[in-house]
Amino acid sequence: MSEDAFFSHRDSSTRKAHMRHFVPHNGRGRFGAVLVGRSFVFLTLVFSCSCSRTQPIAQGGPGSTVEVPQFAIAVKLSDQAEKRLRSIGESVLVIAYFDGDALPGQGKYSPPNRDVVLGHDEKILDRDNVARFYGSRVPLNDWNRLSDKDYRVTINTVSARKADENNLLDCAEPIDRKIGSIRGKTIEVRCWLIGEAAAPTK
Repeated sequence: MSEDAFFSHRDSSTRKAHMRHFVPHNGRGRFGAVLVGRSFVFLTLVFSCSCSRTQPIAQGGPGSTVEVPQFAIAVKLSDQAEKRLRSIGESVLVIAYFDGDALPGQGKYSPPNRDVVLGHDEKILDRDNVARFYGSRVPLNDWNRLSDKDYRVTINTVSARKADENNLLDCAEPIDRKIGSIRGKTIEVRCWLIGEAAAPTK
């Protein structure tokens, strides 16, 4: 017998000996182990499914985004503000900042923003003095870090600084609301010239 054949024969004999030693003659031990294994797999799947329902995570590749619900901001200018902007050919810019609170361990301290910064979008007023926000998007990775998917929207209204490098408008306190509360709505903002007597005191 060759050396290779000898080791092959010896290994085969050893495996058979071990099988005769550990497997009971009635076969119940192996059957019980299979049941335990299947039960463990089942419980693992149930646990995984329950966890995924508790905190759903949207899936997507790098660069994936989530659409922001549409809304609009109607700007009501004082007579002086409207006359001044028209005389120099200046536009009005509305900026929407999106942010929210984070899941535990998922936030980053970044005042004056909340812990999850989703970015911003900006629109110039149309002929009706309305800024219409549609097609805005926020990063999916950041959206997944939110503890509340009904995140916040903060609105700032300024002159567009095309004809004058300085902001010429003094508007009411910035709008700060949850996105769900302005979904599909038009919100009004009132603005005056900076220094105008009727301008709000802050």
